[in-house]
Amino acid sequence: MVLRRGVSYHAFMREGGFRNVGGLVQRLTSNIARGRGASIARLRVDWPAIVGDAIARSTEPEALIAGRSGKGATRLLRLRVAGTAALEVQHLSHQLVERVNAYFGHRQIDGIRLVQGVVSRRPQAPSRQPPPLAPETAARLARQVAKVQDPKLRAALERLGARVATGVKRRGVLLAVPCALIAPRAPRAQSEDAAKYLTVLPGDHVLGKPDAPNVIIDYFSLTCPHCANFNAAVLPTMKREWIDNGSTKLIMRHFPSDSIATHASLLAECRGPAKFYDSLDVLFRTQVDWLTAADPDAGLVKAIGRAGVKAEAAKACLGDDRLLNKIIADVQSGQALRVNATPSLFINDQFYGMPADGAAGITSILRQVGR
Repeated sequence: MVLRRGVSYHAFMREGGFRNVGGLVQRLTSNIARGRGASIARLRVDWPAIVGDAIARSTEPEALIAGRSGKGATRLLRLRVAGTAALEVQHLSHQLVERVNAYFGHRQIDGIRLVQGVVSRRPQAPSRQPPPLAPETAARLARQVAKVQDPKLRAALERLGARVATGVKRRGVLLAVPCALIAPRAPRAQSEDAAKYLTVLPGDHVLGKPDAPNVIIDYFSLTCPHCANFNAAVLPTMKREWIDNGSTKLIMRHFPSDSIATHASLLAECRGPAKFYDSLDVLFRTQVDWLTAADPDAGLVKAIGRAGVKAEAAKACLGDDRLLNKIIADVQSGQALRVNATPSLFINDQFYGMPADGAAGITSILRQVGR
């Protein structure tokens, strides 16, 4: 059992899940000024967009500096951090490096050096509002989410519910609520230590023939709308054109972005390996329903009930450490592969994020690197 801040990793996952750093949806590489001074100035301006508001409120880029390691010269970002957040930021340092490099469009830094200090307060960007609602509809939505304790989650669910109430189509709802998504980028080679996670691991759920030569590994979160869209719009085509003919196998691994996603992952495992992909499909297709429920856990139990899991059995799965161990193992493999967003696809040992053209993009990649 791994300890973090004196709390068991099991408790950490069950209560809060693995949280992504922020919502960088696309690269921010346009019009980057040259020169170290200009770069750090630009980095400070765009910092909330790079790492997300939560991290930006407790950190501030100070300088780009030179450093040394056992492998020679390195480039570091000196990052000022509020004392109370130092441990959390240290834990996320590898992901912050990835986001900074994505911002510059190349490998600008190799690591982060933390210095404790006072961080200047940033004004929060105004949140996007849903279309105007009738007063009675707005009151009903407010009552539905009133019992949700987390104010940010409550606000997000209320916005999502507003979109549903105003008749936005399902696809529109999924794409309108952003989750952390890696922008398309060039294939990324993995270190020898990480490469072991790019093969079929004990406990992996394999969709397709076990001896299929091509391997796609997808890290997903059940609260991620882009992952739900992958399930609804991309996976059927991939299954028909690549998986069913025996040329490709798909492995989907858990990478929950919050506590609700962790609970959903536990229920996806509840029916056993043979029914895993059926359970995923049920949970993704009902994502809007249980995310907009006043009690998301109760909504999840109801959703998995459509797959034949009785309420008592579902509640037992939510407390099953054996199932939680599987999810933790998936998260740890993703961390080793430097996954920091969902969906994240690895195709034949190379990282591709999520190809912008969906099934067509994946098909194009397989035609180039297929076995």
